[in-house]
Amino acid sequence: MKYLMITCSVLLFGTAAFAQVRQGAWTPVAESFDRGYSSISYWTYRDDGVEIGGGRISVEHGKPQWDAMLDDAAAFDAASIGKLWRLGNNKWTALDTQRTLKFGDRTVDPGIYYLVLDRPKADDWRLVFVDPESVRPGLIDAWASQARPDEIPRLFSIPLRYSAGEKATELDMTLALEDDDMSQASLRIQWGTHQLETEFTIDVPSPTFYRETSQWTCGSARARPTKRA
Repeated sequence: MKYLMITCSVLLFGTAAFAQVRQGAWTPVAESFDRGYSSISYWTYRDDGVEIGGGRISVEHGKPQWDAMLDDAAAFDAASIGKLWRLGNNKWTALDTQRTLKFGDRTVDPGIYYLVLDRPKADDWRLVFVDPESVRPGLIDAWASQARPDEIPRLFSIPLRYSAGEKATELDMTLALEDDDMSQASLRIQWGTHQLETEFTIDVPSPTFYRETSQWTCGSARARPTKRA
């Protein structure tokens, strides 16, 4: 009997303590998920035959599934006009560039940038750049771009061109190069039947200290990050 009384006391105390902790406690979440990845990179060879890199531009993003409820144009507009969207799911969508980029008159220096999507008006779509260091002190998660958009410190934004395309069942972001110019590239975002795109210029490296026959080769990839062989 004494044992039962002690046991009941512990259970009651434990329940009360748990309730008190839960009110202001953090909820830990462990996650593992697949990410979308697309990149452009440059490679050449030194005189001794060693392959060296000339820089990489990559974008990494979550891949939320298209919601069939958004097939209705009115529902899609209500969910997007005048709002920020995290442009993915889970962690921040990130652009990582080792080369200087130029979107129209806007120069983007080498570095890592978080990306979110803004639609201030029905016919106005913009890609918003966020400095990771500006959100790190406040531990601001990508979700805040939708839940608390006023707290997102925007560096700048660039306009995106909208068009309708084939339906993408999950978010897809693709970096691509022009066939005849290794400095001209594009970024395309697809989700559902909605497609957003912009062109940009890459400050291409010049291997001036290699043999005259040396040429930079470049390529684009759409896969999960893998170690170069």
